[in-house]
Amino acid sequence: MDVLGRQDLRLATVAERMLGANDAVCRQHMPLTGMILHSRDQYSAVTAGDAFANGRVAVEAVVPDAAAARAGITAGDGLAAIGTVRTDTMVRDGEAPLRDTAFAALAGSTGPLALMLVRGGEERAVSIAAPPGCRALVEIRSSDSLNARSDGRVIQVNYGLAAQATDDELAVIFAHELGHLVLEHRRRLTEAGVKKGFFGEFGRNRRLNRQVEEEADRMSVHLLANAGYDPAIAPAFWRSKLGKRAGGGLFRSGTYPSPSARAQLVEQEIATYRDAGHLLSARDVPFTTD
Repeated sequence: MDVLGRQDLRLATVAERMLGANDAVCRQHMPLTGMILHSRDQYSAVTAGDAFANGRVAVEAVVPDAAAARAGITAGDGLAAIGTVRTDTMVRDGEAPLRDTAFAALAGSTGPLALMLVRGGEERAVSIAAPPGCRALVEIRSSDSLNARSDGRVIQVNYGLAAQATDDELAVIFAHELGHLVLEHRRRLTEAGVKKGFFGEFGRNRRLNRQVEEEADRMSVHLLANAGYDPAIAPAFWRSKLGKRAGGGLFRSGTYPSPSARAQLVEQEIATYRDAGHLLSARDVPFTTD
């Protein structure tokens, strides 16, 4: 496994724990298999090597002790079919890799998950009893910058950030991005006509973009606690050297509080609220237009 693959597995291991433990606070769900999928179209002919000897959609890695591991699925297995849908009939959605189409088919499955795997050129049927969890496609992004992001469907952590983070720090980073997903920030901002990027730094756009960052920080401590982490690792991260660097330092966007302010905010959340009900209740309330 290459360095990017090792970080993919680290992140997937954290995600499997967090997505499963927080299923009750999410409104979109999927079976948690523990499989990390990839597709041939994500690589050049040289870098793909023999990773796709068993098919154009394959298992990159499997989270230890997850449902797929218990079913005997291993890295390198090809994925020939999900339920009754053959992967060789799947098509890409726009510019997204075929992996995303396969993930959507997996995430939309209910009940025991029926797969057709290929190993050594031979197909075999496998049934997985996968527990439910929050629906999210999780991946390491090939970038050395200290960033992570969520668009309401995909959670990405940049390689440069994951590679420097401890396991607890990676959990805090993931919990913040999962907070955006749980609180449905992308949908709510889009419905309110809020802009990102350059125009997101001004006026109402800036106010609401900063509001959702603060909400995600606050939500993160509840998501961590639900998954059995000590929520105190959140303020500790924002006070750490990595947290301060990831927070942007002197050049941070105005839509983000300073790392020290973020540490204080999550400490206040830990001290004040026992659960996330006060945050979850806002999901169906439109952002104000003033």
